[in-house]
Amino acid sequence: MCEQALIIDSHVHLDNIRRKNPDRIAWMRDRHIIPISWAFADAIASVADLRNYLREQADFIEQMNREGLKCFFLSGVHPRNIPPDLKPEAVKDLVAPFLEKRYCLGIGEIGLETGSQREKEILAAHLDLGKTVKEMGKRIGIHTPRNNKEEMTGELLSLLAGWPEIREITVVDHCTPETTGHVLKAGLRAGVTLSAIKTTLTELGQIVRAHSGDVSRIMCNTDSGTVFYEDIGELAVSDEFPPEIRRRLTFGSANEFFSVSSYQ
Repeated sequence: MCEQALIIDSHVHLDNIRRKNPDRIAWMRDRHIIPISWAFADAIASVADLRNYLREQADFIEQMNREGLKCFFLSGVHPRNIPPDLKPEAVKDLVAPFLEKRYCLGIGEIGLETGSQREKEILAAHLDLGKTVKEMGKRIGIHTPRNNKEEMTGELLSLLAGWPEIREITVVDHCTPETTGHVLKAGLRAGVTLSAIKTTLTELGQIVRAHSGDVSRIMCNTDSGTVFYEDIGELAVSDEFPPEIRRRLTFGSANEFFSVSSYQ
């Protein structure tokens, strides 16, 4: 089905879609949309909770593939999911087993929310797995927060500079007209989340015009979960963008980065 896909939604939370918007599973399947589900749980109080969630996430993605929805996932500890008993040195043993799963494309959703020292330590523990992730041909997906986005993106890029070897396998997501250029200049891929509360199609147009030579390094998504957004579908048919740009933003860039078409 990869060859027929119209869209790769490069960042969703498919488990939350199934829970809150179950009809959208068939909706995506019928439209040959391939979702990539990043790890994020509603409530994590302990490492045990986190381990159970990551196991359930992997099992759920396998189930969805058996039921006919081609989909993939990233595994990791979202900055809002860091439990008080998680030690940085425990991150490897927690996350690494899931990298072996058939439909796992790498690590994510990791990053910064408030920029606290603890968040940075947990993020660094994930990034220390970068050499292994790269050798496995997998990828890293990074979260940037809605609040203080420019400041947090700057802190994140400064931190990522300490791992130059993973630059080519890393996408920094939720980029905006104000932050996309900084991410691209750092040699990273930029993810743009399309919705009324994150980045609109009008703002995406600003990004494309400002970075027309780097569109191959920009991929779009909806970050759909408890709320489902159709904005990437609207982009796919929008007359505001040339067909080749629409195809690149909704399929080509994500397909080349995540190598989705290589999975049978």
